Amino acid sequence: MSKYIDLLREHNQEPEKKKNKKKNKKKGKNTAKNPYSHQDESDNALLDEMAALLDEHENEQTSIIDDYDEKQNILITEESTPKPIQEKEGITFSVPEIDTYGFDLTSWLGHVEQSLTTTFIAVQNNERFNINILEEHLNTLFDQIHTSPKVIDTLELEINKHLQSSLDTHHHADLVQKAILMMLYTMKVGMQLSLKLQELLPYTIAAMLHHLGMAMVPAELRQKIETLTADEIQQIKRAPQSALTYLDTHHVQHKQLHAAISQSGERYNGSGAQELAGHDITWVARLVSLLSMFEALIHLRPYRQRLLPRDAIREIVKFHKKEFDPEMLKALIESISLYPVGTFVQLNTGEVGQVINIHNKFPLRPVVYINMDKYGHAIMERKVDLKKQPNLMIQKCMYEEGLKDLAET
Repeated sequence: MSKYIDLLREHNQEPEKKKNKKKNKKKGKNTAKNPYSHQDESDNALLDEMAALLDEHENEQTSIIDDYDEKQNILITEESTPKPIQEKEGITFSVPEIDTYGFDLTSWLGHVEQSLTTTFIAVQNNERFNINILEEHLNTLFDQIHTSPKVIDTLELEINKHLQSSLDTHHHADLVQKAILMMLYTMKVGMQLSLKLQELLPYTIAAMLHHLGMAMVPAELRQKIETLTADEIQQIKRAPQSALTYLDTHHVQHKQLHAAISQSGERYNGSGAQELAGHDITWVARLVSLLSMFEALIHLRPYRQRLLPRDAIREIVKFHKKEFDPEMLKALIESISLYPVGTFVQLNTGEVGQVINIHNKFPLRPVVYINMDKYGHAIMERKVDLKKQPNLMIQKCMYEEGLKDLAET
């Protein structure tokens, strides 16, 4: 796996000439008629090698999303302190206390979820929503991240916990969850691409709301387990145009949102419905199309299991690489940890815990909140910084639902 990390470091030390070339590009504007005029052949070679290394070090069995095209594309110092133990599906786990840097992330995320729910209900009822409310929430978060950059790690942990607790609580839960994850990864990838936080605001809004039209599709159809009928597929295909009509009818002016809705179904190689290719697709649409597929692969859904982020990256690079902007795909790879905040890991000691912090320069050595033995039974909690513990190594990564396998074992 060290080879994988070396590849990322090598890419981050690009020649000055290539960096200067990037500075001359204007974000969000068409810069080439030839979709591959700015694509270096080494980009594809780098992506291929990363995928091969991920395959070589795969720990868990992964699943392919057979119905993706139908349901998505068309459209912790080391101190021990006892804490309360919660019961869930035959296993025990405790919730770590995380530094929020004086910012109430739980409350903030609740307000964002409520704002999104209100928005999707308004669209469903063909009523106008107030986009300024969501922008205000994001500005509050951006101000906090600017002051305390590590807040984004805490946010990712809070989102992971929040999405688990809000699953299936209302008809629009799936849309709200997608929007929140799109918000997180737009910020992470955008920052990796050196965009300033305020520059990211319109792109983040566009990413969160690009699937507005799906609010007009019945929840039963969006979450249907069985294969979609031809009529149902057509109903989903009409969602983007329905969203554009809605925005025009209610005079919602947002350039990036319009572009994301109208072009996020396009692909970098020209295989989309409008056959736009490369930089003929707007910058925000290229980003949203990539993140939308990534989100679909890691999103827990009633009709299939979700992939771990690294497995979703492998899936995209191996089977969909040519469909996305290579620069954005590399930024996604660089911004997604092999052991993301919020996921659970098992160490070579057998102990299990939750990743709560990431060291950017040491992605294989996160901070883990240990609270379970190898069978999922509660043990004395402690924070372990793997960067300071070279004798400890991660052997397995899993989501919360994967913990039940420990109890069965």
